[in-house]
Amino acid sequence: MNTLVRTSITAEDLLDAARTVPLGGIATCDWLSHWIPAGIFLDWARRGLTEADGYGLSNAVTYAKRAAACRIDALLQYNHLAPFSRAAFRKKIDALRQVGVGIPEVVHELVIDPRNAVEHNYQLPDLEAARHAVGVAQLFVGATDSEHQRSSIVAVAWNVMGSQLLTSEREYVRFREFGDRPMLFIDVFEEPHAAKIVDPKNCEIRSADLLSFSEEQSVTLAQLLRSNYAAGSLSSRGAGRTFFQEMKRQGGF
Repeated sequence: MNTLVRTSITAEDLLDAARTVPLGGIATCDWLSHWIPAGIFLDWARRGLTEADGYGLSNAVTYAKRAAACRIDALLQYNHLAPFSRAAFRKKIDALRQVGVGIPEVVHELVIDPRNAVEHNYQLPDLEAARHAVGVAQLFVGATDSEHQRSSIVAVAWNVMGSQLLTSEREYVRFREFGDRPMLFIDVFEEPHAAKIVDPKNCEIRSADLLSFSEEQSVTLAQLLRSNYAAGSLSSRGAGRTFFQEMKRQGGF
């Protein structure tokens, strides 16, 4: 196998190259599967409502916000919107809206704001505020379940050929070869996360760190990736972190 030569390029050059990669052949990964699910935080929020004293209602509001925040942050990460990672929630929500993930304003007003009052203004929530926070968080998490279950597109025009065997003891992954076509690969399997054009025919990898993207460029990349959902015919494969980490290691990309 020829060694792939690595070159760092600008975010804009990466986007220009990504636009030439044909839609389809996507690979997806639930690479945040180690996070506590939003549903667990909702369970804890509902427990606080049942207790209904100051301690319980405070927990209800806190965990309702945590459930919503967990889902927002997961969708943000799964869409590779890295420049927004440390932004305020209003900005995160706006970024997700720009790429097609609708989040109503009421989520911020009735779930995130009440928790901020509890946390920063040292106020006890009343029963109505707690009920609204938990109810809206529950509706929001339920409404975005299908979006979350898509997990994350980590490759377009997947060009890696090999095998995978799952046993009760471990996962066996074997890289065989690349196809000829270039692949857009979003490498979230090592730090820093990067977008890469893996071009075996020309024996090169051109890459740009996701944090080097401007907010606008980050949204554009997410829109490019998500345009695959609207394509008429898509082949796709989903796999866990181990599969992609091993293919990366063995294939040298």
